Amino acid sequence: MVRAGAGWRHEQWESGIVKAAIILLACLWIYSPVYDGEWLWDDDYLLTENAVVQSPSGLASLWLAPATADYFPLTMSALWLQWRFFGLDSTGYHFVAIGLHALGACLLWGVLSRMGVRGAWLAGLVFAVHPLCVESVAWIAELKNTISLPFFLMAAWFYVRFEDGRERRFYVLAVLFFLLAMLGKSSAVMFPCVVLLYVWWRRGRIVWADVVRSVPFFVISLLLGLVTLHFQHSRAIGDEPIPIGGMDSRLAIAGMAVLFYLGKIFWPVPLLPIYPQWAANPPEPLQFAPWILVVGAFMLFWFKRKSWGRHALLASGFYFLMLLPVLGFIAMSYMRVGWVADHFLYIPMIGVIAYATAAGVRAFELARKPLKPFFLGAATMVLSGLMVLSYSYAGVWVNEDTLWSHTLRFNWNSWQAHNRLGAREFNRGNVDVALGHFREAVRLRPDLAETQNNLGSALLAKKDTKGAVTHFREGMRLSPSIIAIQSNLANALVLDGQVEAARDLYAALVRQQPGNPSFICNLGVTLYRTGRTIEAIECFRRALKINPDLRDAQENLKFATQPDSEN
Repeated sequence: MVRAGAGWRHEQWESGIVKAAIILLACLWIYSPVYDGEWLWDDDYLLTENAVVQSPSGLASLWLAPATADYFPLTMSALWLQWRFFGLDSTGYHFVAIGLHALGACLLWGVLSRMGVRGAWLAGLVFAVHPLCVESVAWIAELKNTISLPFFLMAAWFYVRFEDGRERRFYVLAVLFFLLAMLGKSSAVMFPCVVLLYVWWRRGRIVWADVVRSVPFFVISLLLGLVTLHFQHSRAIGDEPIPIGGMDSRLAIAGMAVLFYLGKIFWPVPLLPIYPQWAANPPEPLQFAPWILVVGAFMLFWFKRKSWGRHALLASGFYFLMLLPVLGFIAMSYMRVGWVADHFLYIPMIGVIAYATAAGVRAFELARKPLKPFFLGAATMVLSGLMVLSYSYAGVWVNEDTLWSHTLRFNWNSWQAHNRLGAREFNRGNVDVALGHFREAVRLRPDLAETQNNLGSALLAKKDTKGAVTHFREGMRLSPSIIAIQSNLANALVLDGQVEAARDLYAALVRQQPGNPSFICNLGVTLYRTGRTIEAIECFRRALKINPDLRDAQENLKFATQPDSEN
């Protein structure tokens, strides 16, 4: 799959510019449906409701004291910078993501060309237009993918350059760019192993000097990898249950995921934001079968390592190594909704695409002249098909209505899709529609405070106070520290006539947040209703001292201090 003696040689400027322009124009067309796309999913958490990102002085906090669920300071800094230019206008963010994706595709072309891989530019183009990339490019929160990839590929390019001539500056630059890639997203964590795999592929062996040179990469990988694990388990996951099971379940899920992802690379239909979760806790014996195929394939490639197997080992090894951290052996917060996701495949798919493209180009070179038009026609059809599929799928990511409706069309048992779509309908006043989605979400994940709280809110809107209290209590039992659920329960208790229970809960809320005027005012209401007028008046005055414009406190104080007011 490699051209003998090939290296990265700049083609004529005109040809290079044209090829880069084709990649960029293809990306611009594919992602045109999301130019003005709405904010999606956890975009609010990372950007639109992130006070640190929006603060002019927040940059240092993103590096030294981040409040987010992950430590990706380079990505967060990029969002901080973009906020200065674009604010709440999503268009600018989308163009940045598209541009970074196109840049990544061009850098892939450059790395493969430097390595001497056949069809380098074609592989870059295939990657640029592949539908599996849509999730990473169209979803602003996945900027961490599109910003990390260029640095990852630059690190690879410099290391290849270093191997070509042993110039120390290229080695230093490779280490630096790998560090930047990890600060963008820790999905680059397996790069040190990939470096050693490349050395073996290039020279057929790994010597002690190669291991020594890999040490700085492993140090960066280990340190930032441990930071990521700490953030995941202490913040992103916390006390929330991740239903992935024991090591036997994780092994079965990982094997199925390897083949699932491989299938999606070659047949990306249908693509979903959230795929169905396989029931593998406990696993069925047949669910371990994918590992037989995986191990068998690697054994075959190793047996043929003197010829084509060497290239297959590089491609499949890259794919497997880069995929390994997200296969489920280590629990991640995303696994609360699914075992697999397109954005996990953004970097790993490069190995498969490069190998398949090189194999196709080699077949074209060996084909008889009458068959060459057939190969060209097939390649054109494949590229056109990928572009049309990507354009169509990009349209799904325009807003949350299309996103979650598309998900439920193929995956009705996605509790997150029901939860998110229910919230959209609830906010629009379509309580009956929202109620149906929230009931489904609770049916699928009754162990989550989030689903219980949303169903309680919908029931309260339908004036089913007893049902609302039941679900708020369950949500509070599951996550007793969530202030919003405690507040919702207290409100529901008042409406259900359980004023004394509401009073005790509001008193607890005020102890937790003594500076919250709304909680103090609501405590005053419950005190008044239970005959403790003097204490209630004191609460209303205390609330107004914190917020003189709080209308509820003003009206309640006026009513409570009237001479003829009754308890």
